[in-house]
Amino acid sequence: MEFQKAIDEARKSKKRKFKQSFELILSLTGIDTKTFSLNDVFELPHGRGKQVKICVVASGDSLVKAKSCADLILDKDSMGEYVDKKKSRKLAEQMAFFVVEAPLMANFAKLVGVVLGPRGKMPLPYHIVPPGGDPCPLVKKLRNSVRLRARKNPVLHTLFGTEDMEDEKLVENVSALYEHIVLKLEKGELNIEKVFVKLSMGKPVIVDG
Repeated sequence: MEFQKAIDEARKSKKRKFKQSFELILSLTGIDTKTFSLNDVFELPHGRGKQVKICVVASGDSLVKAKSCADLILDKDSMGEYVDKKKSRKLAEQMAFFVVEAPLMANFAKLVGVVLGPRGKMPLPYHIVPPGGDPCPLVKKLRNSVRLRARKNPVLHTLFGTEDMEDEKLVENVSALYEHIVLKLEKGELNIEKVFVKLSMGKPVIVDG
């Protein structure tokens, strides 16, 4: 895929007063929209280019360890505040990822699952740490990661960096991301009809194969 050429073209869009993200859009084909579902997280080789906030839900030793890496820490008691849907919606907007200690997962899901689920923010199985485990290695990994989510929709939309990143790093990010997505599709590249890249406020630029 000629990602460099498409990135060059996307950079020609109007400059904005904020740092724009580079986005990858895949138009899919040959999938059953009634059953199709993709929910995954991918670590970009050179990171996202922007800092994201991560919440750790933990107790005991895990909570103590989380103090050195998490943006927000919730324990069994403070979780209770988010039974208020207004507060849980604000939490979902502020946090990119959630890392949860296993003993607290059921209660966490009960309290905020109805809000986080539709937004694709619920922790995946490998975002759950064992009792007393150190959440920081996972937090560090997630800071460089993006969510891949598509459900009953033949379009996959995610990001792969920011406009201030070097082209070489952007190309490596988007190439690795594209290859990962191909492996997740039932028929690989045969399930991909068109590929686009764009800046946040720019027009999509088609990527030649």
